[in-house]
Amino acid sequence: MRYIADELKGRKTSDGKPYEFEFIPKDEFSLSNMKKLATSKYIFLTDNFFALAFMRFNKKTKLIQLWHGTGIFKKFGYDLLEDEQKKTMLKFSNKITNLMVSSHNVIDIYARNFAIDKSKVLPLGIPRNDYYSPEHLDEDYVRQLRGEFEQRYPNLRGKKIVLYAPTFREDPKYNAVFNYFDIEKFIDELGDDYILCIKLHPNYNKFADSANRIDLDELTDTYNIVNFTEYKDEQKLFLISNILITDYSSVMVEYTLLNRPIILFAYDLDNYLENERGFYFDYRKEVPGRIVKDTDELVRVIREKDFNLSNLKEFAEFQFDYFDAYSSKRILDYVLEE
Repeated sequence: MRYIADELKGRKTSDGKPYEFEFIPKDEFSLSNMKKLATSKYIFLTDNFFALAFMRFNKKTKLIQLWHGTGIFKKFGYDLLEDEQKKTMLKFSNKITNLMVSSHNVIDIYARNFAIDKSKVLPLGIPRNDYYSPEHLDEDYVRQLRGEFEQRYPNLRGKKIVLYAPTFREDPKYNAVFNYFDIEKFIDELGDDYILCIKLHPNYNKFADSANRIDLDELTDTYNIVNFTEYKDEQKLFLISNILITDYSSVMVEYTLLNRPIILFAYDLDNYLENERGFYFDYRKEVPGRIVKDTDELVRVIREKDFNLSNLKEFAEFQFDYFDAYSSKRILDYVLEE
């Protein structure tokens, strides 16, 4: 939304007036916000908001779904809903004017999962990825950004940053990621050159039982690591990191834009494939990095720089039609044209 807003600030309506806009958090819905929705000509969404299924809008109002994820990875949307939810989804989807996606390759899957006609799905890009502008990718900017982090976290100095960003599992046993990721071994083997930074998924605690719930403060006090779980701007973390370790998180899709090593720490791969969401491609063959199943293997891959980058370029080109910072411009050029 920030990038759409920034792009709007530089534009004027056909009669020369600036565009007026407001942000409405969906968990702060109110009568005054209903009025704003009712009197808006354009409504941009970054998530599903099924309350819209039960509202009637002026026929000239355009509802534009920007979504919050990039490309395709895990199954989502209509593929995961129960029958009653699907009925609501259909009512909601009928209101959508256009859905924006990152690539023409993902149109069919997004059309099905939003239950809308393919003609409404446009591969104009994802505004979120406008962050990766030439200015932000510039070596001097990244060096400055890293310096700011090092002032706050001095233990980052002189080390390559390994960012561990696992997703959650619905099974509490496998959700306990640090029963499988041996932090002590990682530090003993790689701590001279690398520092581990962790960013757990917001749903981690939701699926963690009391026996396996992690005290992150205790973890960072015990080991020389940095906990970024509460840090909101993960794109800055991507920029300063040298290696991403994840598993089944869609952050791997976005990280391919940086053309840096990705390691898939999939200690529970067989169980995940059988019992969790599933994927839209062959995970074992098509992920953009090396798959490892234990810390010994993880350490070896990093030490030997055995990252298996062969899939990275092809994976990225499938997920993105554009490698630029102009998605918001393309979207508004299309939406605002009368």
